[in-house]
Amino acid sequence: MTRFKLSPCLTSLVSIASIASCLALPACGGEKVTGADESSSSSTSTAGTTTDDPTIPTSSDPTTPMTTGDSEGSGTGGATSDGTTTGNTSVTTGEGACMDPEGQANDAVCGDASGCGCASGKCFLVPILGGWCGECLADLDCSPGGCTVPNPIEGIGATCNMGGPGAGCETNEVCTDQANASCGTLLEVMGIIKVATCGECATNADCITDPLLSNCAPTYDVMNFTGKNVCVADASTINGEGCNLAEDGQGDPVGNKACMSGFCGEANVMGLLKVGICGECNSNADCPVDKPTCTDPLVDLDAAALVASVCTK
Repeated sequence: MTRFKLSPCLTSLVSIASIASCLALPACGGEKVTGADESSSSSTSTAGTTTDDPTIPTSSDPTTPMTTGDSEGSGTGGATSDGTTTGNTSVTTGEGACMDPEGQANDAVCGDASGCGCASGKCFLVPILGGWCGECLADLDCSPGGCTVPNPIEGIGATCNMGGPGAGCETNEVCTDQANASCGTLLEVMGIIKVATCGECATNADCITDPLLSNCAPTYDVMNFTGKNVCVADASTINGEGCNLAEDGQGDPVGNKACMSGFCGEANVMGLLKVGICGECNSNADCPVDKPTCTDPLVDLDAAALVASVCTK
């Protein structure tokens, strides 16, 4: 199984400790946070005066989409922002109408949802993190594969892919490799970004061809915003590797079965990014009398590593 790789650069994704509370405030966007203008307008703004002119054509431009199916634990870099696709039909005229320098190459930073500053005409916005010029906003912009969302850690814009293993996706239809035909969620920061990729499975139900490989487990490469879900056997994942945090219906992580230890713990990065890690325990009740305390699993950004839970004195 691929090891979970991290980079200290990941701090750019989670360095704002107040994001979680901000998402709940109306000033920060209310219940739904997007980086796009969802309004539709055919107004012309000149020298501070706004007039309606039905003869002025409007241009439609989708904002960042993020779609994937539900997953028990599902998985390079396919993601969307909040599960919706909206249209931007705002029209402005006059000097300085575009928020960004025009004609920017792919991977350049952008902030105008219309894509007016990008040579490609596409600015993929990730709420709070920013936007980057790229090749696509959604799978519909690509063929035959899907759209791999920007990598905010490395500052790489969205790209079209061929739908192979670990390729970004919104639906199963863009996954072209028969052995990796399931589009599943790999990483998610609620309301901000969801990374979904083509893999062997999206849920345990997809792992039915081989009864010995009945668990859908994530493999991670967060530094590159990539990875995929794979089908693994019971008790086959060692401590310190990824596991499925989805609830099994009885209050436990479904990934417990895949972990050699029997415990899939939740590492919580800045209250935002949740990562499942196999470890020695999930609570103090799982530890022996001579080592009664269960430590939390965590993501060590400085060491660029996953740290499993352990029982200590």
